[in-house]
Amino acid sequence: MIAAFVLSLCLAETASAQAAGAEFLMLPVGARGVGAGEAAVADTLGVDGAWWNPASLAAMQRSELSLNGSQAFIGTSAAIGFARPSKALGTIAISATILDYGDQGATEGGAGGDVGTISIRSSIAMLSYATPIGDRLRVGLSYKYARLAFTCSGLCGPVPQFIGTSGALDVGAQYVLPTKAPLTLGAALRHVGPDFQVRDAEQADPLPRTWQVGVSGRVPSAAMAEQSLSMDVVADLLGSLANTGISARVGGIVTYQAKYSLRAGYTLENGERGGAAVGVGVFLSEGMVLDLSRRFGGLSAQAGQPPTYVALRFLF
Repeated sequence: MIAAFVLSLCLAETASAQAAGAEFLMLPVGARGVGAGEAAVADTLGVDGAWWNPASLAAMQRSELSLNGSQAFIGTSAAIGFARPSKALGTIAISATILDYGDQGATEGGAGGDVGTISIRSSIAMLSYATPIGDRLRVGLSYKYARLAFTCSGLCGPVPQFIGTSGALDVGAQYVLPTKAPLTLGAALRHVGPDFQVRDAEQADPLPRTWQVGVSGRVPSAAMAEQSLSMDVVADLLGSLANTGISARVGGIVTYQAKYSLRAGYTLENGERGGAAVGVGVFLSEGMVLDLSRRFGGLSAQAGQPPTYVALRFLF
């Protein structure tokens, strides 16, 4: 019974993703962005920033390798990213993620046992480039290839199978305002590309083409600075080019001695991604950082498994 329930949820999520045009592209990647309520378009998150706003890569000073993993009721995901900044050429990054919705046995009639295995996987590969223009403006571009596969191995009989693919572009910009306290504006347009095509089918559905604008700023406080503390606040608005509404997200990051971070945020959005989030970050050594975050709300939390994100970053 439990297995059947899990499968029904996976099938519903997969059908929704295909019918709405690869909605899995909207799933967040990166523990730091999630911990601050997904208000990340004006923030700088290292190589993981490519998933939110490719322009943020232009702020990187060091090369970075990032390994991400997440666990939620819908499935388990893993992501990897590598970025190398250059003062002369800008920053180039490569990233990839895969989401495993899980496997389920396929039965046929009264056979009395599994005769096949149903597998559902989505994956994204991405190439990004960003560069500063002058002292205050950053611009960036990403190309991503997305794939959703619903397959069955064994004696699957009438079980439907499909593979959907599409390419898409993300473009973004960040501008650092000439204010006394650091204040950055950010904007990104994501998932712009041809309709999501299912192989061997006439139907094709639009991608979840979205825009996101926001601001990131440091709270000016001499008292906090004396205690080696800093506090940043972030706020974003996200909408769809299909005019299906606007959602908001806000967050805050408190950092101690530039080594220990505490994040909290809230996403005002219906469905799986709405609700509060918290996160922590710790420099384990000069070139190694551990980030953890957890989101509260949505289907996963209601099922007793709040989405949990972990990232290990190597700086060199």
